Amino acid sequence: MTTLGTKLRKLRDDKKMSQSEIANILGVSQSAYNKWEADQAKPNTDNLVRIADFHETSIYELLDEKSVIQNNTDQATGTIHHNNNVTINNNLSEELVDTIFKNQEQIFKMIEVQTKLIENLIKK
Repeated sequence: MTTLGTKLRKLRDDKKMSQSEIANILGVSQSAYNKWEADQAKPNTDNLVRIADFHETSIYELLDEKSVIQNNTDQATGTIHHNNNVTINNNLSEELVDTIFKNQEQIFKMIEVQTKLIENLIKK
């Protein structure tokens, strides 16, 4: 089982960046990012979208504990090969990518609302 924190650490190490550098790019504090890597806290939906976009992966791959992220970029073609054998070419339409991220964001917002509803029902 691979946690989100473990994946974030691997992705950051692969880019040879510090926590401060990644936190700055994502627009969060270094301590918040540190907590995500340490699995002491989870990023909100907006931050998950930013993280996935920055690392050129999907939110689902980040959150799926059975998935292991192995990003290998072919420098000649600009193609990113993921461990689930899905290949994303840099020539993919930006519109399609934007639509995918918007859909992912909407799904996570719905999950967040459902979670709050369930929490409220449990409290009663």
